[in-house]
Amino acid sequence: MALATEFDSLFYVKIALGGVILSITVSLWIIHCAVGIYRELTHKNRSDKNFTNGFSIYFHLRLVLEGMSVDNMFKIISETARNRLYTAIRLSLFSTDELWIVAHPAIVKEIFGPGTSRNWVKANQTETMRLTMQKKSNTINGAMLYTGDDAGWKHARVAMGPFFYQKDFTTMDKDMDRIIGEHMDRAVSKNGGHSELLNMTLEITIDLIVQLLYGIALPRDKFKILVKALAGYIVPGSPTVVAEEVNLPGGMSCFDYHRHVGVEIGRNATPGTLASVICASDLPEELKDENLAFFLEALTPAFAAFWAISHALLDKTGEMAKKCLTDPIFRQQCIKEALRMYPPVPTLWPRVAQKNLEIPNPLYDERKTPKGRSWLGSKPIEEGKTIKIKKGTACLVFPSALHYDERYWFDPHSYKPERWDKDPFVLEMKNNASSNMQDPSIKIAKRKTVNFGGLLSTATDSIKRKSRSDLLEESSKFFSGNKTDSNIRNFMFGDDHESFMSDASYDNLAVRTHPTVMDLQAWCYMPFGLGMHACMGRRLALRMVDAMLYNFLDNGVTFYHGMVPSMFLTKGFHERIVATAAVYNMPADPAYITVSPIMDLSFKEKANMRV
Repeated sequence: MALATEFDSLFYVKIALGGVILSITVSLWIIHCAVGIYRELTHKNRSDKNFTNGFSIYFHLRLVLEGMSVDNMFKIISETARNRLYTAIRLSLFSTDELWIVAHPAIVKEIFGPGTSRNWVKANQTETMRLTMQKKSNTINGAMLYTGDDAGWKHARVAMGPFFYQKDFTTMDKDMDRIIGEHMDRAVSKNGGHSELLNMTLEITIDLIVQLLYGIALPRDKFKILVKALAGYIVPGSPTVVAEEVNLPGGMSCFDYHRHVGVEIGRNATPGTLASVICASDLPEELKDENLAFFLEALTPAFAAFWAISHALLDKTGEMAKKCLTDPIFRQQCIKEALRMYPPVPTLWPRVAQKNLEIPNPLYDERKTPKGRSWLGSKPIEEGKTIKIKKGTACLVFPSALHYDERYWFDPHSYKPERWDKDPFVLEMKNNASSNMQDPSIKIAKRKTVNFGGLLSTATDSIKRKSRSDLLEESSKFFSGNKTDSNIRNFMFGDDHESFMSDASYDNLAVRTHPTVMDLQAWCYMPFGLGMHACMGRRLALRMVDAMLYNFLDNGVTFYHGMVPSMFLTKGFHERIVATAAVYNMPADPAYITVSPIMDLSFKEKANMRV
């Protein structure tokens, strides 16, 4: 009996020991896999790897590990652009419906192009929250931006179109200068000119909107409460909002309070303002109130101005700031480049396919050897002659993914206003512009533009001398020859690495010499104010940005004691921004500044010195 008990004990000891050994083995295997994945993600050639198009378990895993946020989606998608088309997210385990995050301009053109956009419908707020897997909101907004392509949106667009498309906004320059000047004076009198840049651009933008679109100058105490409410609305994850410690009048939420103010001042708007146009329109009363409240949320100028001002100050010589101040055309280029690097909105509203669609695959190359099917039996999407889009597929476009696509932009991570030398304008030109501004056509003719994509200007001649087909055939043989040990690099670094880089180089050349590259490049610039997709209020919004940039520079803005914010020294784009639920790319870190108002010119004279 004792012997049997001893054997039983020994048996359990062996089981326990086996379990420990198995656990250690599994843990070591998991650590080995994790180390392999980490090395893959941090490999120096990560940007040359092939993008996994379509549904990717790897993409979903990364998103779970790094966090479900728009900036993390951009980070993962933008790691490599080689053969990139789109990534697909399954909306549920038991549904074949997909949300495509589009990352190639050919698909963007299909969605927004004038001849094909009728095949798509814009999702409303409720549908968008379902598609992006957000919780259903209790604050449904009925204004024109949030209602998709319904009759109310079309009605509102017709009612407000004449104001936005026909009004001469240069007549507002004097008032813009006055309003901005008041905020400059307040910063000086309160803190000696020291402030945080977003604090100022956000307050100024709200004040410009209230005074120019509603014709109302709010008392300072009421204005500060409105700023607080709008700040809470555009950053709903704010600790103060989450803790319900906002303390707004009547116990209202940030959403309810700013809507209350919008309707109140809108119904008492000055004749000739946008709010008065809305009130006098034939829109239903409920829709009037929705849109009167909505335009308080049009805060894109605050963020565009923040980045444009910051980059003007990053030039240590001070020459960029001087040129930006005295050259109205160059100032527009600076704004345009800031909008490329930091589009104010993280995403465009989703579009949903209304029927089955099939478009040519821009990456298909019959010269390339097929890779074969995956272990799931699917063929790589980039190897098909066409891209098939099923009815009901929702497509989401991240402007940032397009704006940093090195296939279509030269050195996209660098701020280069000169890349817009041949296409600088974001504003209409004044007839009475200052005499120190040359004929714009002469200026443009003298300027040289930075090449789009990763091709030098010398490539144009070599492409012209032979057909693209012959060029790629020759290139294919050349790069294949560099995969062998006849290349001294193979001896030093190995065949695997050299073969990989040869294939990546061929893919890059094929994309950058494609006949559609210049056409598609135009679809890689969509900052929700310019480019192929533009908002209705872009003309006025950009004029506000120009006014803020000019006035800050004219008032001697500098970084506080010359200290450059760390985000410009050590961080990439996805680390510099925080994408909020209220569709804005916010600066992740503060930028402390100092202003010293210079009031040697009248508002009228200052306005005439601008575009």
